Amino acid sequence: MLRELSIENLAIIEEARIVFGKGLNVLTGETGAGKSLLVAALELVLGERAKAEWIRADAEEARVEAVIDLEDTPELSEILADAGHAATDILVIRRTVTRSGKNRVYINDRAATLSFLEKLGQRLADIHGQHEHQSLLRVKRHRELLDRFGELVPSQRRVADLTRSVRDLRQQLARLETQQEQMVSERDLALFQHEEISRANLEIGEEEDLERERGRYLHAEQLLDVCGEGERRLYSDPDSVVDTLSGIQKRVEEARQIDGAFSKPAELLETAQHYVEEAARHLQQQASTVQGDPDRLEQIEERLGLLHQLKRKYHRSVEEMLALGQELAGRIERMDSFEEDCRELLAKIDREESKLVETARALSEARKKVAAKLDKAIEKELQAVGMKGTGFRVDVRPVPSDPSGKASEGIQLGEHRIDASGMDQIEFLIRPNPGQPFRPLQRIASGGELSRIMLAIRNVLRRSDGLPTLVFDEVDAGIGGAEAESVGARLKRLSEDFQILCITHLPQIAVFGDTHLKVSKQVEDGRTRFLVDTVERAEREREIARMLGGFKITKKTLAHAREMLQEKAPTEIR
Repeated sequence: MLRELSIENLAIIEEARIVFGKGLNVLTGETGAGKSLLVAALELVLGERAKAEWIRADAEEARVEAVIDLEDTPELSEILADAGHAATDILVIRRTVTRSGKNRVYINDRAATLSFLEKLGQRLADIHGQHEHQSLLRVKRHRELLDRFGELVPSQRRVADLTRSVRDLRQQLARLETQQEQMVSERDLALFQHEEISRANLEIGEEEDLERERGRYLHAEQLLDVCGEGERRLYSDPDSVVDTLSGIQKRVEEARQIDGAFSKPAELLETAQHYVEEAARHLQQQASTVQGDPDRLEQIEERLGLLHQLKRKYHRSVEEMLALGQELAGRIERMDSFEEDCRELLAKIDREESKLVETARALSEARKKVAAKLDKAIEKELQAVGMKGTGFRVDVRPVPSDPSGKASEGIQLGEHRIDASGMDQIEFLIRPNPGQPFRPLQRIASGGELSRIMLAIRNVLRRSDGLPTLVFDEVDAGIGGAEAESVGARLKRLSEDFQILCITHLPQIAVFGDTHLKVSKQVEDGRTRFLVDTVERAEREREIARMLGGFKITKKTLAHAREMLQEKAPTEIR
């Protein structure tokens, strides 16, 4: 809800601060007082284009600031938070326009872009009249409003979910098909590598064992010489170590018989002789196992050559090549299941596409039924606001097919083209007079006529829109009497769901206001002052009387004004 609007140096406005209330705010004043400037100022804070000529003649820049209460619109706080702005209950938008054409935008004292302000402004207010900022003129909104009116949003969301599912599955299939040729060559390489590693029958630790065995065969002669010489010198030769130790042991044993102190050397010599004899036996046994075997050595050399070749080729150790073999086996298995995956994916796509067509067709049929109800309801409202004979149609037609498949949005399924919103193009059409063709809303030329059309549509769709503030300018053009009273009553009813700002010249409408703002201008010391005052009680009676009787206010017009204000709230709308 718009709480305040502050304006500086905009056209004839040097400085103004306007406080708005809940419900219906009516703005009245003499022709030329500057009521339309308030709409222009509001357009600026909603992100519309600015013009340098709007700046007051003696100023270099114009500034507009709006204070907006977001308490009843939490979704707007979420939009702000997503854009990096603090999520608060109060929104302050400030926009400055300079003569050089530069714009400065601040949202809660933080700089923002004009494009973000425009996006945000579309969720804050609608201005109905000869203005561009009207969401009902955007055809994309018509589908959303029809679905909300008919409580079809859950069905539309199911279509959106199925559309995303089909699109994702199609993209997944396209990726698989793109990879197919590459996968064929990759499979051949993976199969070759897997077979090569498998044929090698690799074993962990095998290379080290082969290197040791190879060393024995290469140095067999040297090892035999060591064994033979060592055995002889330790045991077999006449002057062997064993014989020498035996002779010494006998002498020491003799000494021990004389002196017991020689017991320890005797024991050590006995032990030494035992170890020497044991070593000689081991050398003799080892000599029997060391022998030259050219065939085995050749086998070892070939096996080691293969291992070294594989290690160089794959830049991996034996352990890593065994792991690679397992990885390749899994990759080959996945590649072998490619065609099966494609078949399963195609079957899933067929199922999802069938569900999508069925769901979108059911939504389309429901929309056509709801559209017929909406046509009648809005035509009834149009008659009540002085537009007798005006026809209204919700045009529900199929989205044009795209046989080429080049369209960037939507999915072509047979003769149907379906996107997240369904298979329908939906547009609100108007027929101003019987016998004329129905035309799109944006082709209605008259600002007042368009405002009343929007009022009629809004009253029917009032609970189908989440905009907090609606502005009606020229809604009273070309009407009077009972029709004006009917328009006022409908604005009043609409204010139960929206904050309404209505610029009017008709007292039949003004009396319905919850807040009455009088716009005027005064010339002081050669300068024009722009004034906006809240009028109540006697002042409001005088303003209604002025609207009734012109410049001269009589007791009769005052009494009439008082009576109109007392009867301003009919219980039913006729």
